[in-house]
Parts: sequence; C-alpha cells; structure tokens
Amino acid sequence: MDARQTIARVAQEQGESLSALSLKIGRNVSYLQQFIERGTPRRLPEEDRRNLAIALNIDERKLGARDPWSPPA
Repeated sequence: MDARQTIARVAQEQGESLSALSLKIGRNVSYLQQFIERGTPRRLPEEDRRNLAIALNIDERKLGARDPWSPPA
C-alpha cells in the first residue's frame, strides 16, 4: 500500500479529516487532499511525513520513509 492510500485509510479509520490533518502538520487545509488526489507534491517532505506519522500515530515507514541504514551484522 502506498503512502497516499495509507493516509486516506488511516485518517478515515481514526475519524480524522484530511483538512484537519493538514492543519496539524502546519500546512494549508487542502495540502493532503492535493497530495492524495492530485499527486502534488510527488513525495511528502521529510518533516511533513514525520509530523503526519506522529499525528496518525503510525510508523513513518508506512508513509514512505526508508528503513534506516545500518552496517552489516
């Protein structure tokens, strides 16, 4: 599942509107709607992704963050 689908699904499950979530992460009310429906921006900026993961209480990797690099064991 990609980040757009995840945001839409989790927001709906939690009873959060995309407008309210946009405001929680410090963006205008249509920011997440445009991200999901129009594909702009193409990727969420790192800070927006982190703040959205906190607002939704989900792992940031579900929103497109990469796994952190670590040296081989």
